[in-house]
Amino acid sequence: MKYLLLLIPITFLASCAQLPEPVNGWIDIPLSANTFRESTVAYKTGSYEIPVYAYEALEYKLGILEGDAISYEWSVTMSKPELLEVEFHGHTDRIGDEAGLLMYYKVHNEGEESGTLKAPFSGIHGWYLNNQSDEDIVVTLNVSGFYTELEQ
Repeated sequence: MKYLLLLIPITFLASCAQLPEPVNGWIDIPLSANTFRESTVAYKTGSYEIPVYAYEALEYKLGILEGDAISYEWSVTMSKPELLEVEFHGHTDRIGDEAGLLMYYKVHNEGEESGTLKAPFSGIHGWYLNNQSDEDIVVTLNVSGFYTELEQ
């Protein structure tokens, strides 16, 4: 394993075409596509308490531009978390009768989730929360990144 870890930097350097000569002990590697991107949306951090009543469903939405990213985590305290059906997804706004784009990132009933999302398109990205239990619950969502809060 130790030798494998030593091979990773060598393999990376070997894959770079025509590396320049070192300057002061450093090889300046060219910036690859999609490594760095400036956002036009302000960075923000938010914590949201989302009530979902017994046997009801809702969609909690964020506005995210294509290429922008968020980090998030959410959890819920309930006696049977498997009764909260969750679809983490994104979709574009539909204009008139034109079909919109829809992409599911994760569909589950695990009672918690954490991760990152780099938006594949500009639009609404968020969570459809379907409470199939007989108890009112509150989902706690923490988000950081480049997004806008949308009217719920």
